[in-house]
Amino acid sequence: MAHYTFRFRQGSHSSDVDVDLPDDDAAWDEAEAVCSDMIRDIITRLGDSPEWRLEVTDKSGTVRHLFRLTAESFDP
Repeated sequence: MAHYTFRFRQGSHSSDVDVDLPDDDAAWDEAEAVCSDMIRDIITRLGDSPEWRLEVTDKSGTVRHLFRLTAESFDP
């Protein structure tokens, strides 16, 4: 098993969740599932801070995967 940290960020808020998974592909699959489960909550908070990120880092702190959701409005 490999050790990964899922770092959630939105604005000045950040939280880390440590997980042990078999490999990078499993880390991608798990992060993908987490994003899918959280999307409704994320979107409702994008007005407060227009970018949400999930960084998946390995044991050394290297970012292995990045999921990012941004929202923008444009004046006509």
